[in-house]
Amino acid sequence: MRYTVPRGRLASVFVAAVLTGCATAPADRGLSEVQGLLKARDPTLASAQTALSADPESIDTQMATLMAAPLTADRALSVALLKSPRLRVIYAQLGLAQADWLDASRLSNPVLSFSALESSASGERTRLGYGLVQNFTDLLFLRSRSRIAAHGRDQVEADAAAAIQDLAAEVLSRYYEAVGAAQTAQMRRVIAHAATASADLAQRFKDAGNINALELARERAAAHRAVLEQESAEAEASSAALALNEAMGLSPPLAWTLDPQLALPVDETLSTDALVASALQQRLDLLAKQREIDAIEGALGLARTLRWIPFVEVGLEGEREGDGSRLLGPTVAIEIPLFGKSQSEVLRMQARREQAIAEAEAIRAEVANGVATALTRMQAAQARVQRFREGLIPQSEAVVARMQELQNYMIVGQFELLVAKQEEYEAYAGYLDTLRDYWLARVALQHAVGAALPANGQDGSARIGAIRLPDAAAGGGHSMHTGMHHGASHQSTGDAHAQHDMHPPAKSSSEPTAPPRETDAHAHH
Repeated sequence: MRYTVPRGRLASVFVAAVLTGCATAPADRGLSEVQGLLKARDPTLASAQTALSADPESIDTQMATLMAAPLTADRALSVALLKSPRLRVIYAQLGLAQADWLDASRLSNPVLSFSALESSASGERTRLGYGLVQNFTDLLFLRSRSRIAAHGRDQVEADAAAAIQDLAAEVLSRYYEAVGAAQTAQMRRVIAHAATASADLAQRFKDAGNINALELARERAAAHRAVLEQESAEAEASSAALALNEAMGLSPPLAWTLDPQLALPVDETLSTDALVASALQQRLDLLAKQREIDAIEGALGLARTLRWIPFVEVGLEGEREGDGSRLLGPTVAIEIPLFGKSQSEVLRMQARREQAIAEAEAIRAEVANGVATALTRMQAAQARVQRFREGLIPQSEAVVARMQELQNYMIVGQFELLVAKQEEYEAYAGYLDTLRDYWLARVALQHAVGAALPANGQDGSARIGAIRLPDAAAGGGHSMHTGMHHGASHQSTGDAHAQHDMHPPAKSSSEPTAPPRETDAHAHH
């Protein structure tokens, strides 16, 4: 029996089927979704303008403004978001994910065929045939395939947001390393100056016959050692600056100046359990992995279903007889599972799901251990900073002050005073290194949590003042005390040294005057 269907109705069916599979990609490739993920975790990072959301003229204007002032942590991050090529890589990956989703959300194209048949009998005219075929199985599972591809697209968006967080953490770490290295280099220059001054004084004492050659050799060796440490610190500072330059997406030479100051630790109380719980909710790599698992489970369900559904094609076929009459009707082509359906896709999806679930469990364990480790390191560094501020630094200053008094009464010699001052400078250098370690640990903790820490945005943190080398013109070139403020307006009132200044000790009339002490500096964090 032959069924006939009106041509107009068949055409409407195919047009409706094609339109059902149409999908449109967002103009920004899903960048707004990425910004939404970031905003829920770090509003400051999400609100920063990037090269992908700003026009070229605006980028040039912002870069000129950022480069005009000394580089702070916020400025370094802003520069990276405007110039880093890694953002363009992320944008390209978003485009690829959108393309995959569009492919999965559209029907496969119908196939149009033509035929011309001639009869072997004489006098018969050529019979012309034509047909239009569409994969019906493809149409039946269009929504399922689109949903699976949407999970994959969402996974890429979460990965993109996590990559931006990774970039921010790297830039901030490089920034604190660069600032810490610059401050250490400044301190090492002071120490080398003091050691050189001590060696020069030893030479004069030796010339006057007051010390022997062994004592002079010791002073000279100490001076050379201090100069070597200074040169090493300056090389490390240059390397750290170039590493920061690279992380921001810039090329040499350096077009910026560094603000050589580190803020004091933030006054905050953090709980490991609370941070771990927050990280398990906020970490974007966990979110991306869960979306991957959702996509794999959807693909597994589809693969299981397709095992029992044969390949089906439906179409329209027409034929023109030799006498001019026309035939038109639907066609159906059904796969015959003579050799059975392959289970390879089901096995593949099962294995991928098991792998993704195991990877998610590994990430959760890594998150818990990473948060606990980073918090422990940060708290240990914060405690060491406090010990420096309340213990070693004040006591080192007290030693210098007492040695100065004893030297004024000629109870101890000049060399004993110089040794005490050099030990004081070494305490300063250790203090700066510990403060750098604190900020690096805090950046690592925030990255491990995957979101802004509760105390982010705290205002009024005091900074360590920049260190000044002794001024030779101030009085003979042998003043070796530097001023460095390390008070913090946010410290508790019970902190005995919260507003402690590293004052130069009292000088005798014969000792040169120390250079002026730095003023307080405050910064927003």
